[in-house]
Amino acid sequence: MNKLFQTVKISQTKVLSQQTRQAIKLLQLSTYELDKEIDELILENPILEKNDDVETNYDVGSTSNSALSDPEDILKYYKKNDSLKESLNRQIEISSLSSDERLVASIIIDCVNDNGYLTEDLNDIFIQANRITEVTFQEIFYVLHTLQRFEPIGTCALDLYDSLAIQLDTLYKDSDYYHEAITIIKSLSKIDSSHDLKFDQEISSMYKNEGFDEKAFELVKKLNPKPGLIISKKLDSYQILPDVVIYKRDDKWITELTSNKPPLKLNSEYVSIMKESKIKTDIEYLKKNYNEAKFIIKSIKNRNITILNVCKEIFKKQLDFLNNGDIGIKPMTLRDVSEALGIHESTVSRATSNKYVQTPRGVFEMKYFFTSELSTDSGQMVSSKAIMKMIKTFVNNEIKQKPLSDNQISELFKNKGISVARRTITKYREKLKIPSSNQRKRVVND
Repeated sequence: MNKLFQTVKISQTKVLSQQTRQAIKLLQLSTYELDKEIDELILENPILEKNDDVETNYDVGSTSNSALSDPEDILKYYKKNDSLKESLNRQIEISSLSSDERLVASIIIDCVNDNGYLTEDLNDIFIQANRITEVTFQEIFYVLHTLQRFEPIGTCALDLYDSLAIQLDTLYKDSDYYHEAITIIKSLSKIDSSHDLKFDQEISSMYKNEGFDEKAFELVKKLNPKPGLIISKKLDSYQILPDVVIYKRDDKWITELTSNKPPLKLNSEYVSIMKESKIKTDIEYLKKNYNEAKFIIKSIKNRNITILNVCKEIFKKQLDFLNNGDIGIKPMTLRDVSEALGIHESTVSRATSNKYVQTPRGVFEMKYFFTSELSTDSGQMVSSKAIMKMIKTFVNNEIKQKPLSDNQISELFKNKGISVARRTITKYREKLKIPSSNQRKRVVND
């Protein structure tokens, strides 16, 4: 009897464990991944079928400030901006380049292939540019230098060495192994940038035969021989679909799921067969699938409720972002949300990973709003994202011939009652891919 009881107990525990794992898996899937998972579940379980009555809620409460309002527009937006040329052109729009420089930049971008390399030499680009506006070679080089430091860093390069050197110079200039890494990539310059495998093989071969430090090779391995593909690969592997939409109605912020009903339902025909069948094996098979189907539908419902509740809690704390943008983002951790909702931190992490919210300021991953904190002289806390936004503003408004040093930026914060150490400014500036004051000055003078 005891043995039987133990067997049943173990079996129940195993089933529960499988269901728990499935519920966790469904929670951490993105909307796009969930759609694919649903297709698989339907193939495996005859009791499940798609709910054709499901509607999306992307366009509700649209305003003139809304970045995206329709699901098709959202897909078009990401498809457009996930192409390298469109991404670079979008960065031009928010750059400090003059109108003539932007024209030159557009011409250069038109000459860039998917790998991120120029397909025309600079003489041809110079001739094309002068058909539109009067420009010098020096101005061409300045615009090119600016574009090469756009995201992804190292695009608009002349060749493999040029791209790798730009990445090294921008990202790892302060490394102790920088100069050794430069020597290594000079030796790699003869390699065709279109062959990743050959690139990796050459690095491995050099490591075996040359006397360079291992850490210098590790630095080179971090570089991308085809930086342009960083963006196109994202598009091929992933589509962004918002899970939640936030809009304003009668001066009140509303937070809703983009899907108004569960995406799955029970197949009524198979349910009837299960109830009416006299064949034991059929009944057992259908009943097993019936119970699994009910659990899956319930798990997806719970997933959506969890995502919605987490998102609501996020924007209780980040309301200023909706009104003021990044400058209004408050410090917030996973724990803040988990404690407020009475759920585990890991649940909050899964509920926000690869989940997106459509706001009037654009579409953001929910994890975007979790940020560390710094204290002000008044004892208030400021988020790291607000600090980075302010650094960008300071740099954008600086006198280009006299760029602000990290110490000077620290003083500007001090004047606003915010204590930010110079090393913290440096860390955030590098995170923002903003060159040092000397590098910025050099670009202006060149």
